[in-house]
Amino acid sequence: MFVKKVLNNNIILATDEKKSEKMILGKGIGFNKKAGDTVNKEQIEKIFKLDTEDTANKLVELIGDVPANYLELTKLMIDNAERDLNCKFNDSIYIGLLSHINYSLTRFQQNNMIQNALLWEVKKFYPKEFKAALNSLELIEHYENVKLNEDEASFIAMHFVNGQQDGEAIRNTVMATKVIQDILSIIQFHFKIELDEKSVSFNRFIVHIRFFLQRIHQRNNDTSDGFLFEQVKSKYPDIYECSLRIKTYLESKFDSKMDCDEMMYFMLHIARLIQQDN
Repeated sequence: MFVKKVLNNNIILATDEKKSEKMILGKGIGFNKKAGDTVNKEQIEKIFKLDTEDTANKLVELIGDVPANYLELTKLMIDNAERDLNCKFNDSIYIGLLSHINYSLTRFQQNNMIQNALLWEVKKFYPKEFKAALNSLELIEHYENVKLNEDEASFIAMHFVNGQQDGEAIRNTVMATKVIQDILSIIQFHFKIELDEKSVSFNRFIVHIRFFLQRIHQRNNDTSDGFLFEQVKSKYPDIYECSLRIKTYLESKFDSKMDCDEMMYFMLHIARLIQQDN
């Protein structure tokens, strides 16, 4: 590969034998280099394949607008999170997370921190990613001497969640998080209770909702066991009323009918939640 442009000592644009453009990160990889020089392969730490001109322009523009040490910090955060989560992120996470880190540290300097309305949901539904994000805050504090709060950790955690997914999955994740919170709010409002978020029943219910949302558009005709449904409905009339509210919400949200089996499972899960609370 050959140097096309030096962005700073640690970042260069390069082209390979097929004239494909790439952005390369590596400590000192751009030092004393000029266009046309051969790239030292031993210094390469990360290669971004710039598949489209738009992607290339966005990344180059972003690199030019943020301090070079922010990119190095972002790479360290991502490397550590990949190890903690035992995964490999999409390269697009670099653009989103780098932009967010730059934005967050700028807001901190201006004493203009913001809250994440989904903080609770992120902590409860994505505990591994949130823990990895808390570790990222420690890196930021170490390298930038800035102590950010849990709201910032939740923003970073969502980058870690999204970095494991494609565009459609990202939209589904955001949608699922909102739907889960709405369903929990319906239950708490109906029974005038606070749910025990640490209980086994609570976590099982969250898992059930997630699986339900994954298959909501893949279900065939209703093949429910009406007898069992009527038995559960008769045993838990108040829970049935709550489930009807959830059914109305989900059907309006997804324009898809909820069959008796799903109603029955929701009622059984809610019954466990209520018993746990009492």
